[in-house]
Amino acid sequence: MSAVGAKSNASPVDRYKAAFDARWQGNDELTALRRAALDQFLSTGFPTQRDEAWKYTNLRRLETRSFTPADASALDAHQPEWLTTTGTRIVLVNGHWLPALSLQTAQPPGVTVLTLKQWLQREPAAVAAYLKEHDQLTGNALEQLNLAFFEDGVVVNLADNAILDAPIYIVHQSTSAAAGCMSHPRVMVRAGRNSRATIIEHYLGANEAEYFTNAVTRLEIAAGGAITHYRGQREAPRAFHIGHIQTKLAKDARYSIHDIQLGASLGRTGITALLEGSGAHAALFGLFTPMGNQHLDAHTRIDHVAPHTTSEEDYRGIAGGKGRGVFNGKIIVRPDAQKIDSRQSSRNLLLSPTAEIDTKPELEIYANDVKCSHGATTGQLDATALFYLRSRGLSESNARALLIRAFAESILSTIGLEPVRAALEKQIDERFKLANEAKA
Repeated sequence: MSAVGAKSNASPVDRYKAAFDARWQGNDELTALRRAALDQFLSTGFPTQRDEAWKYTNLRRLETRSFTPADASALDAHQPEWLTTTGTRIVLVNGHWLPALSLQTAQPPGVTVLTLKQWLQREPAAVAAYLKEHDQLTGNALEQLNLAFFEDGVVVNLADNAILDAPIYIVHQSTSAAAGCMSHPRVMVRAGRNSRATIIEHYLGANEAEYFTNAVTRLEIAAGGAITHYRGQREAPRAFHIGHIQTKLAKDARYSIHDIQLGASLGRTGITALLEGSGAHAALFGLFTPMGNQHLDAHTRIDHVAPHTTSEEDYRGIAGGKGRGVFNGKIIVRPDAQKIDSRQSSRNLLLSPTAEIDTKPELEIYANDVKCSHGATTGQLDATALFYLRSRGLSESNARALLIRAFAESILSTIGLEPVRAALEKQIDERFKLANEAKA
């Protein structure tokens, strides 16, 4: 294993090829898929700022680090940062399932929840066939890196008309043992016709560790199905986190996601929603808060493939210190995809003169009977509102924290699951009260 945070003189080709060869051998179909994915990653390399989608995010720091695949690791007890929820809890520690702290409750008829490693052991050919169909041809180099190195994750299958009342809570916990390591977890959700479920993904890390998480989530929602997805990223302050989410929606399917980014030194979440059936609806809500020297990036792509589809998107960024945030949201309306209704909003708040947020809303429309709108704003705290609160007896730090909370509330208030909303409200309040007190 390389030294924590060490830079390597070896080329990326040599480092990742050596790590792959040490991990996987053989000529089975899955290993062949992995090797093809690795070859594609090595031929493409890490995205650079010459790529339009990475114009504002420089991965050079990540590229020069030397990370090895993380091994399975123990965790002594339930962590206090975890949410308190009912239902199934799957705990992945450094990218590997930890059954001792997981809680797999009895599922209603038609619902199956298992780990990816369990599926690999039971049906390796089925896993290979799924990956070949859904992932082999993606052009994203980092998704190919995940395909090459993934080892575990979670698989959720919902039969037609299956309804899951309690959420499925997936904890991605990185420990100090992850220092100098990389993990590539996968979450796969297949929702049948008229099925319903809530999925929570929670990424957390040990404060002292520098590591790399490269996560992929795939969701397929059949006609009339509905998935509510909460994704919280609170990785360690020195960590790197790249997340990829792709959702395919059939006729009358519904998908909503709350993408919350608070942690990591460099973090990016990319979300793609493909509305492939008429009546499909996607709702994307996001909040990213780069502070200190953090760099947090949110990239979304809503693709209206079919007519009579709708989408809404609301992202808010709050940056302080020398933090830098990025929002790039693209809405695509395909030819003959008429009667589209799509709305996008990006609003951003700068708390210091050295903070920066780059926002780039985009519309790409190839049909003529549509209603599409987008807007973006970036500004500072309202001096008049701040003065008013001070005149009512609040300290400057408390007044600032209250205004920041009000700015974030439009996103937090849309969270329907109380444990998730309460935890985020507490974290936002603590984060900006402490930041403002430090500034004062």
